[in-house]
Amino acid sequence: MEKVILIGGSPMVGKSSVAVSLAGKLLYPCISTDDIGEALQTVVNINPMRGQNYLDYYAYNKKTDLVEDIIGYHKALEPAIFKLIDIHSTWGNPIIIEGWAIYPSKIKELNENVFSVWLIADSNLLKTRIISNNEFYINAKESQRVIDQYLYRSEWHNKLILEQCKVEKKNYILVTEETTTDEIVSSIMEMLKTHE
Repeated sequence: MEKVILIGGSPMVGKSSVAVSLAGKLLYPCISTDDIGEALQTVVNINPMRGQNYLDYYAYNKKTDLVEDIIGYHKALEPAIFKLIDIHSTWGNPIIIEGWAIYPSKIKELNENVFSVWLIADSNLLKTRIISNNEFYINAKESQRVIDQYLYRSEWHNKLILEQCKVEKKNYILVTEETTTDEIVSSIMEMLKTHE
């Protein structure tokens, strides 16, 4: 079994649930790139929200700024992510790393101990999950704008990841509203069996 399993995809596509379930089956620990970012922010100012309330951040920034911010934030995380991959794929313990800061175009020359897969949302999934997660926006002064802005960035990211998966010939799984965590985990387990 590969020592490092990477699970990428956009926010709300189900990466964390899949990673935790898969980790339970394989008895691997797992970590999120969000956690890596939180740790790094204690020593380096890389937070794209720059101290703003997250609802104000989504409501009052331009869509292009939201995209540029996340590109910069993910780029700042790359050295830490790749260091963890290097450690755990060579002499370290096995691990699952999940998060939306993992891009297919960046995972090119990794060793044979690394397996990667991306979860791609279908056209309705992200919108449905964002709207149904009303705790995310319930206290917003402009809740519809928060939803629209967050959805715009998530859909932009989802499209980018799909395009990169196709260009780089990387594994991906299309996730619909009907797709269960167990189904995704089963698909990944099958991919792992045939991964070379």
